[in-house]
Amino acid sequence: MYVFATILLMGLAVWALAMVAERWFSVAAELWAAVFAVLGIAAVWLADFNLFDQWGLGVRAPWIGILLTGLAVGGVAYFWREVIGILASLFRKYNDQAAELERQHGLRRVA
Repeated sequence: MYVFATILLMGLAVWALAMVAERWFSVAAELWAAVFAVLGIAAVWLADFNLFDQWGLGVRAPWIGILLTGLAVGGVAYFWREVIGILASLFRKYNDQAAELERQHGLRRVA
């Protein structure tokens, strides 16, 4: 269970790092999966974390376990991106962001 929580938190950290980097670099929507995969592999390699060793599963070589763990962390980061996007859209809907923008900028409805 702790290994699963570690993967979730590492994915959240990779997502946060990617969102910080998004501020300075514009990335095409098609490249987000690759960005998360690369950042996930880098994070796992830096932490020297191998999911398969933690679960007692054998892999052919240690670097394969690290690579696959990094891809899993990148996938979890992509999952976090979607979940947080859904929560943000619900928050905007709940607070009626369109009405707030109309009020702030003095706009009026046309239809």
